[in-house]
Order: sequence, then structure tokens, then C-alpha cells
Amino acid sequence: MTGLGQPYGGTLIDLLATGASREEIGREAATLPSIEMDSRHTSDFELLANGGFSPLDGFMGEADYRSVVDQMTLANGLPWPVPVTLAVSEPEAARLATGGRAALRDDSGFVLGVIDITEIYKRDKKEEAKKVYRTDDEAHPGVAAMYAGGDTIVAGKVTALSLPSHDGMAERRLTPAQTRAEFGKLGWKTVVGFQTRNPIHRAHEYLIKVA
Repeated sequence: MTGLGQPYGGTLIDLLATGASREEIGREAATLPSIEMDSRHTSDFELLANGGFSPLDGFMGEADYRSVVDQMTLANGLPWPVPVTLAVSEPEAARLATGGRAALRDDSGFVLGVIDITEIYKRDKKEEAKKVYRTDDEAHPGVAAMYAGGDTIVAGKVTALSLPSHDGMAERRLTPAQTRAEFGKLGWKTVVGFQTRNPIHRAHEYLIKVA
């Protein structure tokens, strides 16, 4: 797209199945062992599926996981600060196998997609907490959420059947491909991303304008 930089990592990922393939995977998903994702995993799934986590095409294998925890890069050297992993409980792990496939469900039981399992490995939560969050104190929300999850990680390529629903906000949630198309339509060549935890104030306005 003229005027815009390349997607991070060079490739904009889209993991949404369409047409006959989507219908076939949907039927198969009903017969597969299931992994129930919590809200954090579901958010990660959405960003994998729509390309927000490009160039990742699934939940991280052990080589990428170890590299991110130790060096804040993927195994290929691309900067990446926080692991994108799918932690499961021991009962769930017992039903899964490397080389198999599992259905990915949200916390209401709705099937969002499937994962083709390439690896199943263990993580050291305390080490991950100290290296990623620089603390193992459960007062940190990221640490608390990680400790609440399983010790076993399932890795593999994701295929999405649909994106999570966001009642009342769908029109404000554009995928990376949609935002890039909109930027191109508007002729924008400089785009600033800004995330805030509170209403924007004048200092924020200044930073955005001078970025």
C-alpha cells in the first residue's frame, strides 16, 4: 500500500477460514477435544486471527517462547516482549497430543476456531514472571493472571472460524487489514498509534500531534 510501511515482520497474517473450508472445519470442531480459553487467551486468539500479532500464525512454540522470555525477541531475532502462549489445565492436556487438532472455545463454550498442535511443553511460571514482568508478586495483574493459568503450554497454528463478538462495539473494531485500507483511502502517510488507560488530556494531545 503506497505510503504505508510494511506490516510488522513483513507479512500481514489473516487466519480466518472462509467458504467450504470454514464449513468443513466447523463440522470437524464438534468432534475434537476442546480447549476453553479465558478472556486473555481469547483476546490473543483474536489478535492472531486478524493479523494484529503478525507475523505470528499461532500460539508460540518453545523456541519462540524461550527466546521471548530470555531476550524479548522471537527465535528469528524479531523484537517481541511478551509471550503469546496457550496455557491449559492438566485434564485438558491429558486429552491432547502433538500432531493432533483441538477446538478452541471461549468461556461460554462457543467454538471460535481450531489449533493444529505442533508442541506441548511446560513453563516455569516464576521464571517467566521475573523475566517478563520483572516481579513475581501476584499484586501485578499480569503475574496474577499467569499464575491462575496452567503450567502446560499448547503450541500450534490457529485457524479461526470467527472472531470474538463485542456487543455494541463491532463498528469500532477494525482489523489491521481494514485499518490499512482506510488509511490508504484517506491518503494518510503518517499514522500514530496511541493507547491510554484514562481519558485523553492536553499532554496526550500534544504527544499525539508531535509524534
